[in-house]
Amino acid sequence: MNTTSFEVVEKVAVLLLAIAGLWLVVSFFVQLVAEINGRLVTRGWVPRFVRIAAVFLGGLLLSARTVGGQTDEIADGVNSEGNSQSGFDSMVDVTLIGSVATNVALGSFLLAKRRNELRKVAFSGTSGVDLTVDVAPRHDRVPDWRVLVRVLGPPCVETRDGRTVTFSKGKSLELLVWMTEHRSSSLRSAARTALWDGNVQDATFANVVSDIRRGLNSVVGEPEDEEWIPRTFSDRLPLHAEVVTDAQLLEIEIDRYERGDKVRGHQALAEALERAVHLPFFGVNYGWADAEGITTSHVILVVRAAVALAELSILQGDTALLFASTERGLRVLPGHEELVLLRMRGHAQLGNRAAIKMEWEAYARAVEADAWAGGEPSEVLREAAEELSKV
Repeated sequence: MNTTSFEVVEKVAVLLLAIAGLWLVVSFFVQLVAEINGRLVTRGWVPRFVRIAAVFLGGLLLSARTVGGQTDEIADGVNSEGNSQSGFDSMVDVTLIGSVATNVALGSFLLAKRRNELRKVAFSGTSGVDLTVDVAPRHDRVPDWRVLVRVLGPPCVETRDGRTVTFSKGKSLELLVWMTEHRSSSLRSAARTALWDGNVQDATFANVVSDIRRGLNSVVGEPEDEEWIPRTFSDRLPLHAEVVTDAQLLEIEIDRYERGDKVRGHQALAEALERAVHLPFFGVNYGWADAEGITTSHVILVVRAAVALAELSILQGDTALLFASTERGLRVLPGHEELVLLRMRGHAQLGNRAAIKMEWEAYARAVEADAWAGGEPSEVLREAAEELSKV
């Protein structure tokens, strides 16, 4: 092989090695940006075929230089073109140094990230679980909340003192609602699929998340311990524990009421039920809520609380609480037979026969207007209305 052939092989090898080093640097920065944005992206720092080619060409380069050193012809060529050869040697050195530095930086970054995760686990006292985020609330106590996401009616966000939180982007409120309803399984990939069918740019999703943080910070202020939506280096999309929903508070209160002292615990349940102003997610089209059964679960929750309070109020003779609680239940599920019957019994206690008739007629109209109910009022409820009217 003559001098010219060795020079061509050497130049090609150096060029490909430089390309491999450039790929390594670019991949590192792409992965770094993805980690900062909280996305789980796994990339090969250097593709397998590039690694194989680099090793092959590196060996070929060393062989070419060794053989070239043993031939006077090549040695003369190197001497005659010393400046050119020195330039290529410098390029090789820069490429190798850059590759080593990039790998050291990457290793330091991943080590720091892992150490930070281990600190959280150690301080939480639970192996493998970070109790500060992404953990479903316990039902034996009411959380110390600062932000209330209203879902038992038109979705909105309020502070503890009644101030309204608004957002500049259209999807921000829906994403925050989705996160509150999926607190124990909140993932970025799942949120993107639910709200955008997965067809959303990374920058768009990041802007929506940032808009939620800005909106909460502008009205409520920044939390002391961490952000409202803590930043992660994974697919997790956690939410601060001080953000709760009215449905969550109602579920906590109904569970406490059923397990504890019903006579003394009904006031907290009544206050939680007052937040149910209409059908869950009224006025918005959150398809994921209907598809996952969340809307139905909230309706059942409100009716369950309304029935519990109404039954207690019948025993106590508290007709004001009876009518208030049943009204809330009928707002989310008009024509519910048990709630209607409880209202009739309340009117009977007051001796108001006309009101019993009005309750029956209102129930019959609601059933007839509901195609799913078959258009036939309950015969049992009709007989109960007639019986109560005789009292």
